[in-house]
Amino acid sequence: MTSWHLTVLRDAAIVYGLTFAAGIGMALAGITLQSDPAAAYLSNLLSGALGFLMSGIRAVSYRVEHLAWVAATLWACNLINIVLGFQSTRSWIHSGLTVILMAILGGTLSMILTLAPTPSRPR
Repeated sequence: MTSWHLTVLRDAAIVYGLTFAAGIGMALAGITLQSDPAAAYLSNLLSGALGFLMSGIRAVSYRVEHLAWVAATLWACNLINIVLGFQSTRSWIHSGLTVILMAILGGTLSMILTLAPTPSRPR
């Protein structure tokens, strides 16, 4: 594997880990998809967007392409949820839309934050 592939896998693991941690946190707080689906979905969306934000900031070049590969890898890694019985095939297919939305939100924020003027870069 090249370093580019490892970077994509690392970033997908970061996004996966953040969404997993947010899911555990929401479950410990008593918020589930059955009790409050909007809060559970929003938590998942924002934690994933945070992961894509981190990935986008770290991407030096080809940010959009990199984030697309991270999104595809994350979505493929979520197949384990089907194997473990946590998710149906149908909901896994629909989760692709959420992953795309996470990537768009995080990628857009990373572009905005890296374009902002800094003390070392004059306007």
